[in-house]
Amino acid sequence: MEKIKKKSSKLNLIICAIAFIVMIVYLLFIDKPENILNALRKINPLMLAAAAVLMGGYWLCEAITVHLIIKPLHPSAKFRFSWTDTIIGQYFNCITPCSSGGQPMQAYYFVQFGVPLGVGLTALLSRFIVYQLVLTLTSAFTLIVGFNQFGDDLSSKGLMPFVFIGFAINSAVMIFLIGIAFWKKGTEKVINLFITLMAKLRITKHPLKRRVYFIREINKFHKNFMFLKKNISIIFKACLFTLLQTIMSLSISYVLYLGFDLHTSNYLQVISYQAYTNMISSFVPLPGAMGAAELGFSGFFKDIFGSYTGVATMLWRIVTFYLPIIVGIAHMLSLKSKGYKEPDAEDLEKLNESDNIE
Repeated sequence: MEKIKKKSSKLNLIICAIAFIVMIVYLLFIDKPENILNALRKINPLMLAAAAVLMGGYWLCEAITVHLIIKPLHPSAKFRFSWTDTIIGQYFNCITPCSSGGQPMQAYYFVQFGVPLGVGLTALLSRFIVYQLVLTLTSAFTLIVGFNQFGDDLSSKGLMPFVFIGFAINSAVMIFLIGIAFWKKGTEKVINLFITLMAKLRITKHPLKRRVYFIREINKFHKNFMFLKKNISIIFKACLFTLLQTIMSLSISYVLYLGFDLHTSNYLQVISYQAYTNMISSFVPLPGAMGAAELGFSGFFKDIFGSYTGVATMLWRIVTFYLPIIVGIAHMLSLKSKGYKEPDAEDLEKLNESDNIE
């Protein structure tokens, strides 16, 4: 099992490398090499550096959010471990489908850093709840405020249906979480009915195993909601830092836009289009939503970046996807050199089955 896990991790990295090569080849296919070189010469290096700084700020805000929740539960926790754990999570989110590998690896390494499993899980799950809430509200804001300004533009491009689908999926996740918080028994019944229907349609196998898994996950989130209810001040601070984190992420494309000395579009339109890109691509079951993210960015920003769209797409992906992988690998190698053990399949299975919430 351990060999299978390591092979899977290596395969995901290989896929990421292939995706980068494909992106470069595609860029050369749709544009002439001299135009690409001119675009790269055009970009302001300071703005490119600012985009990388915003990505670092994104990681910092997440680390602060997680640490805000951990500190009251485990006073001896060090911020440097929350920072390292955040980078690890970003790395594994990038190289695993649907960002599924980040949280288990973060929980494992928190234990390695001396943070009790229950405390680590509480911080990570609480942070996910806060992040999903802020993401949904931010998406709603960009839809409500921005629709009147550029709804016609999106409709003419045929992108509006995808925007609504992405928003509907994110909203459904938030509604599901709210259901767990205030209607736990009812949510369990809905899940059981859904699994029964899927089993009758022969879409899913082993319905009992699915029920056990979902009931365990519902219990985890319900216990975390109870924790959040008792710690409103901490969660309020966590929401503020998560909002700042989201703004930094959305602003990277705007900084790149200014880096090309473009000024025809405003800040609201650029960050709204970035939010829509993220909404649409976030549920694509490939590491880093490869392909969907690039196509989404190109589709939304084609008229905004004009002839620089291809290069802007590449630079955006380097900053938001490949940079976390590079920094993550560096942190993983550093941890290995310090004697921290990498998890095997059995360690991760135990974490997945744990429902120990402080």
